[in-house]
Amino acid sequence: MENYPSDIFIEQYKAAAAEGAVIELKLRLLADKVPGLQKWARAKKLEDIEVEVVRYFDGALSEEDKKTLRFCRQLRNKILHCDFNEVRHKLKQSGRSTRSVGVRKCDVSGLSGNELVAKIHGFIAGVKGTFEYVSDASKNSGHIFGWLLEMGAGGDFRLATGVFKEATAIVNRLIGMDNINGQPVEKP
Repeated sequence: MENYPSDIFIEQYKAAAAEGAVIELKLRLLADKVPGLQKWARAKKLEDIEVEVVRYFDGALSEEDKKTLRFCRQLRNKILHCDFNEVRHKLKQSGRSTRSVGVRKCDVSGLSGNELVAKIHGFIAGVKGTFEYVSDASKNSGHIFGWLLEMGAGGDFRLATGVFKEATAIVNRLIGMDNINGQPVEKP
């Protein structure tokens, strides 16, 4: 199997996606454990489960916990759907420090050999108009590979993984509770 330099960023993406999937599983396990939430354990939308878990555990969750769970779900969706510019936007919105590493795209489609050489020389020299920064590109302009490089090198996937782990810790705490709102909880 051939390895590519971008594989390191695919592994970072995979780690973030996996942690995002784990938080969904943990929320479903929690809902399944609590008799008052069991009907939500198999809900189609994760948001429905999250809303009911937050409502049920209201007294055991800080406002920051609730915010983290809500943010985690939104971030997870953006990661899983490869909406990388929105992932970065969400991370910034949440106060996390992100940085552009300046990944650039150069469109060489339809160029003759001489035009291609000239365009590449301009790209290397940083000539305006020969490239665009992936992070500045239109949301609908694709550039998934460029965004993969931008997010990986910029540390965004690692930030997202950290957010998912924070949310998992919150849910693990709720799963471990013996008593919720004065009612005993069965251990799984």
